[in-house]
Amino acid sequence: SLLTCISNDFGYVHVFEKPIEMFADEGDILFAISSSGKSENILRGVQAARSRGCSVVTFSGFKNDNPLRTLGDFNFYVPSDGYGPVEILHLSICHCIVDCIMEVKSVGNLANKH
Repeated sequence: SLLTCISNDFGYVHVFEKPIEMFADEGDILFAISSSGKSENILRGVQAARSRGCSVVTFSGFKNDNPLRTLGDFNFYVPSDGYGPVEILHLSICHCIVDCIMEVKSVGNLANKH
């Protein structure tokens, strides 16, 4: 319902920006994913996250000069013009990030038990 509310009331270009403005806290992390790196709604979301003191991780592809590619604290760029390869590599990177987080949490939980 938030997606349709924001889209209807403000326009789809604000679909991520407005919720980030309302709900993001300093220290949160935004994962911004756009194959082209030129999606206005994603770029606006990144700007909103920065203004709220969030860290940003970007995932982009296609052209190496796409605007999203340099906006993050960490930037993952896939040098391909095809949606399939870009999206599959983004997915793989996201899985690696989740695996690393889970490993750190697991080790932390073990340390707290001893």
